[in-house]
Amino acid sequence: MKEFVIRTISAIILAGIVIGGIIYLPVYIIKLFIAVLSVLATWEINNIFEKKFSNISNPFSLITSFLASLSILFVSFYLALFLITLYSFWVGKKYYDINYLVFSFFGLIYTTFFISSVGILIEIDKNLIFVLFAVVWFGDIFAYIIGKNFGKRKLSPVISPKKTVEGAIGSFVASVIFGLIFAYYLKFDVLYLSIPIFLSAIFLQIGDLFESFIKRQFEVKDSSNIIPGHGGILDRIDSLIFASVIFVIYSQIFKIL
Repeated sequence: MKEFVIRTISAIILAGIVIGGIIYLPVYIIKLFIAVLSVLATWEINNIFEKKFSNISNPFSLITSFLASLSILFVSFYLALFLITLYSFWVGKKYYDINYLVFSFFGLIYTTFFISSVGILIEIDKNLIFVLFAVVWFGDIFAYIIGKNFGKRKLSPVISPKKTVEGAIGSFVASVIFGLIFAYYLKFDVLYLSIPIFLSAIFLQIGDLFESFIKRQFEVKDSSNIIPGHGGILDRIDSLIFASVIFVIYSQIFKIL
């Protein structure tokens, strides 16, 4: 019960800070915060990798993450990819081990590119982020409620033993319903926006399993303990960043958001 209370209070405080920041801060300031968030996530993923690859975590990886995120958000996607590739090669060459190159590259792509998609979405339309939050947050809430009270069949017992099929279905239904409600309330074209909402309701759950898979490989429970009751940054936003990528891809392909 105590853990649930801490988790709830932390979630409410974080949600208030994030929503207030998005409403009142200019877009370029929000982008800078997102770049810092990418750095924290990179620090977390590197600490996980250190369980098998010693010294893979270093200040240069954090600097690369920050510069790459700024490049995505302000300059060029290709510049970010180039910086990450150069850094990963430097690490691989330093230890003369391709595993260091591969894990350095993957870690930066996962944290920097996926998290930066949130900043791109905000630049497209600030209100879109609130639709995204509705999809992800209500999906998480109902996954917990339905899974805890009605969950019987394991969704992926090896990767995430606590997740159930019933919880996943509850999450999907809640994500779609509340996503459409927020889209309507914020005066978006609900018909067009229903497609990314529907897809995000699926992929946010894959995002959760994706991070769980990584942690299982390195026998880690949480990505860190930065957020009381929730673990780390990646534990909190693993679903959000996958869903955000869906919104960004959809908007860039169809140019209708």
